[in-house]
Amino acid sequence: MNNKILKGSIIAIILIVFLIFIASSVTSAEAKKSNDTTIETLSKGGLVIKYPSDWGYSKANSNYSIMSISKLSSIDSKGVGQININCEKKPIEGDFVTFVNSTYKALDSSSSSFEMVSSGESMIGDRKALEYIYVSNDTGDEREHKAIWFEKGGQAYVLLYSAPLDKFESNMYVFNYVLSEIKIT
Repeated sequence: MNNKILKGSIIAIILIVFLIFIASSVTSAEAKKSNDTTIETLSKGGLVIKYPSDWGYSKANSNYSIMSISKLSSIDSKGVGQININCEKKPIEGDFVTFVNSTYKALDSSSSSFEMVSSGESMIGDRKALEYIYVSNDTGDEREHKAIWFEKGGQAYVLLYSAPLDKFESNMYVFNYVLSEIKIT
């Protein structure tokens, strides 16, 4: 009788260890799937950017856009991301700083929904850049924007991060990562 109890106990212990092993394997595989973010690369128009795989290529509303990425979960049925980074290239004549400043003066004078938060000098890699942070409310949806402008070959480039006010800060790390890894070719 003691032998049967001992055998039964050993089988029960082995079965429990086996079930724990199976449960931990399934949990580990599920955790790996949900945290398995990779880094993607997009190259276009003289820029090479890197971004996390929970972001992807999206449509942009600007005619000057050379590429646009958005948080995948924020892309609407038209393919436009509500949380996005848009890269634009515009030809300029004259002084770069005057050109960029005139863009924001035009926005300020033509739209009561535009509010400049800050502006100043910045760097993108080893290039001098201009930085603008502003809030807009064109469609009843308040959005915050951060734009980094630089010049290359008579072209004004801007990387514009845009998100609803309540999502702006929590997604800023992606824009900062893009800026830290950007290659200008």
